[in-house]
Amino acid sequence: MSTPNISLTLYYHPECPFVHRVLTTLRELSLPYNTVFVDLDVPRSAGYLAINPRGTVPALKFSSPDFRNGKETILTESLVIIYFLGNLFPNHLLPAAPSAGVVTAVARTSIFFFINAWENKITPLFDKVYMASFGGEKEAKEVEDMVVGAIEKEIDPLLKRQDEDGGGAFLGGREKFTMAEVVAAPVILRLFAFCDGGLLPRSFKANLLALPNFGKWASELVRNESLLKGWDEAGFVSGSRAKLQEFKEGKFKPKICTQ
Repeated sequence: MSTPNISLTLYYHPECPFVHRVLTTLRELSLPYNTVFVDLDVPRSAGYLAINPRGTVPALKFSSPDFRNGKETILTESLVIIYFLGNLFPNHLLPAAPSAGVVTAVARTSIFFFINAWENKITPLFDKVYMASFGGEKEAKEVEDMVVGAIEKEIDPLLKRQDEDGGGAFLGGREKFTMAEVVAAPVILRLFAFCDGGLLPRSFKANLLALPNFGKWASELVRNESLLKGWDEAGFVSGSRAKLQEFKEGKFKPKICTQ
């Protein structure tokens, strides 16, 4: 596997789980890249709005002599970016057989099916999880029941081992992350940090880990080195506590990362 002839620059903020998807992908693929920090707590600069008029992160700038004679191209939206990176060369995130066929089609379709279910059924609920961390016990319990119920219904069955699966911990019994894990891992990592840090009920994490398929999968998921590189859980929790206090004092309005 040779590294493609491409220059990559990621515009990011470290707290955003959607940025975390892209960082995890870059690390899993051992791709060299540069970063530019985008401060989400201040109005975006004219320079960044020229790159991404929405002002959100992540955004990826790339150039390659193999495309448009090296002209810089901008991609936005985390799923678009990770799909682009995952298709640069054959890799474990989007498994492929030496030649296309039924096995390859099934493997890739199972990953895309999982991602579709996660993005449409689960990701929207994590806005509520974030807001619940600023609420009271009643709100937190309502969100816990909602999320655990949705994951039990929509995701847990997709992780059930099939006869043709391997013996690994990840989707389809694979030994390494697939794109499915890349998509889900950052929000699971943050949810567990909220629970361990006392910002959400510990029962929330316990009930997720008790699910027969999701629990085993998530336990392995949050140990991935590419995911954990640069992750400061203590800083994330303490920063969230500080924002909670500012919220109670009327000094902070929760903002939701939208990509």
